[in-house]
Amino acid sequence: MKKVLNIILLLIVFTFLFTAYKYTVIRKGMSFYFMEKNPPTFQEIYVDVTDWTIKDYATHPKISAFLVTQGVKKKTIEIKSKVLETIEKHKEEMKKMIEEEEDENK
Repeated sequence: MKKVLNIILLLIVFTFLFTAYKYTVIRKGMSFYFMEKNPPTFQEIYVDVTDWTIKDYATHPKISAFLVTQGVKKKTIEIKSKVLETIEKHKEEMKKMIEEEEDENK
């Protein structure tokens, strides 16, 4: 039993080390992002950008660019959702109009 617990603990530690080596964890408010490092290092493991100023963003262009792409993805998903919702709404309206026209023609 003790051996199994040691293996599980070792796997957990390895996972944290691998994540720290491969990714930078970025906290912005209540959101967390994982930015892949290139090349992988143990530098910049965790960055809290909640209270950053424009100067801070300017000195860290990779983090700034990454956060912009994340914001663009989020906005794109929101816009796509609204567009699809509007399309469905108009489809229903068109069906009603066609049905009303067919009823009038009978």
